[in-house]
Amino acid sequence: MFTNEYPGMMVREERRLLENLKFIDLVVEVADARIPRSSRNRKFQKMLGEKKRIIILNKADLADQDITGRWLNHLAGEKRPVLAFDAKKTIGLKKLEKVLLMSRPANLKYKRSLRLMVVGIPNVGKSTIINRLVHKFAVKIGEKPGITKGPQWIRLRSGWEMMDTPGLLSPNIKRNDNLLKLAAIGSLNLPAFDEENTAQWLVELILSREKTSVPFMAYYSLEKNDDVGDTGDFLKEIGLRRGCLTKGGEVDKKKAARIILKDFRRGALGRISLEEPGDDHEDI
Repeated sequence: MFTNEYPGMMVREERRLLENLKFIDLVVEVADARIPRSSRNRKFQKMLGEKKRIIILNKADLADQDITGRWLNHLAGEKRPVLAFDAKKTIGLKKLEKVLLMSRPANLKYKRSLRLMVVGIPNVGKSTIINRLVHKFAVKIGEKPGITKGPQWIRLRSGWEMMDTPGLLSPNIKRNDNLLKLAAIGSLNLPAFDEENTAQWLVELILSREKTSVPFMAYYSLEKNDDVGDTGDFLKEIGLRRGCLTKGGEVDKKKAARIILKDFRRGALGRISLEEPGDDHEDI
C-alpha cells in the first residue's frame, strides 16, 4: 500500500516559491513525457495563476512518440507554448532556447535580465534542462528525488537568469494508479512505495499492449510458452534468468522488480508512455 508523505519542508518550499514569483518573468513547468498529466502538480496551476509560462514534456525519448504528439495537441489547448524535449539532442535545446526568446514578456524593462523559474515534481529532469541551457554543469543532478535542496539563481546566458527550485509533489494524490505511475518513473522516495507492486503493475500494463509486449518478452528472453500464467510469475521468471536468488535458492522478486523498474526508467524496454490524453480522471 502506498503512503503519501508530505513533510513540512515541502510546505516551506511552496511558501518560498510564492514569495519568489514576484521576481519572475517566465515560469518553465517541467513534466515527464511518459505521464504528462500525473507529473504535473495541480497546486502549481493555482499558485502560478496567470504568470506567463511554458510547458516542457521532458524525457520525450523515453515516451511513445505518437502518444507524445497527441499530448502536445492536448496541452496546446491551455494556450501556452508546449514542447517535447530530449536532453540528448542539440536540436531540442535550440528549439527550447527559441521558445524562451519568443516568450520574453513585451513589457520587460530595457536591458533587465529575463528571470526564469523552473518548477516540477521530483525527478522529471529539471536540473538536466538547466544544465543543457547553461552548457555546463551548474546544479546537482541525479536519479534520487529531491537532489535540489533550495532555490538558487543560475546565470544561463547574457540577459537570462534562472531560479531552480526543489521538485514538489502534490499532497492530495488520491488515486493509486497515479501513485503507481509516479513510482514507476522514480518520482517517489523508496520508502514511499512498494517496488514489487509497482513492477507488477508496470509489467501488466506493458503486456496489455501488443506493440510494446513483444520487445519486453524478447529483452528478458521470455517465450510465450514459458510458465508465466500471471504477472507475479513474470517477476519470478525474470528473477531466475537474472540470477535474483536468495541464499536459500528462492527467487528474490523485490530484486527482480528493481531490475525491471531500472530497465524501464533508462528506456531499455522501449519507448513507453503510461497514460494518454482522454483517459479518465483528469485531476490527480
